[in-house]
Amino acid sequence: MLKSLNASLRRFAGNTDGSMSLEVIIFAPLLMGAMTVTFALHDAFRFKDLNSKAAYSIADAFARETDAITPAYLDGMVEALSFLTKSESAYSLRVTVVAQEPGEEDLGIDWSVGRGIFEPMTADELATKDGQIPTLMNNERLILIETHTDYDAPFDLSKYVTGETFYNFVFVRPRFAPRLLWEEPVVSG
Repeated sequence: MLKSLNASLRRFAGNTDGSMSLEVIIFAPLLMGAMTVTFALHDAFRFKDLNSKAAYSIADAFARETDAITPAYLDGMVEALSFLTKSESAYSLRVTVVAQEPGEEDLGIDWSVGRGIFEPMTADELATKDGQIPTLMNNERLILIETHTDYDAPFDLSKYVTGETFYNFVFVRPRFAPRLLWEEPVVSG
């Protein structure tokens, strides 16, 4: 009995005959599913990386400005965000200049302007971001750049990915001027 069992096991282990169609039926859906998830996750991380790089590029552009920022300039930066990320989704941008005034404990807001879903930042919102902002010296200014972009996945990833938006929060100091100014448009009437 033991000899016949050993012989059967040896025959089974040495048998190279098989049904290719059965193997394809079993493994093709698994392989296709793995490739789809890999492609979708790669695309999501690529888009997240593009958004981060775009936010830092826009922040650097604002940090180098010596002239006052106009609404047209801000609209141009939203278009730059669109160009840099190469997406069809909605874009939002908010620029806030904060300052540490002498004798004040909390940061103050010089000006804040938003496009898209962003409204101008309030003091309460600024207080919630206190842990993300470095300590400033008296009379020092900091430019806060926030970007928000919706991501349209090439496949439905709602089971695996909870959020479909990318939010970036970047801060820079003005480089060539002591502060970044906002120029309100002149309304003739």
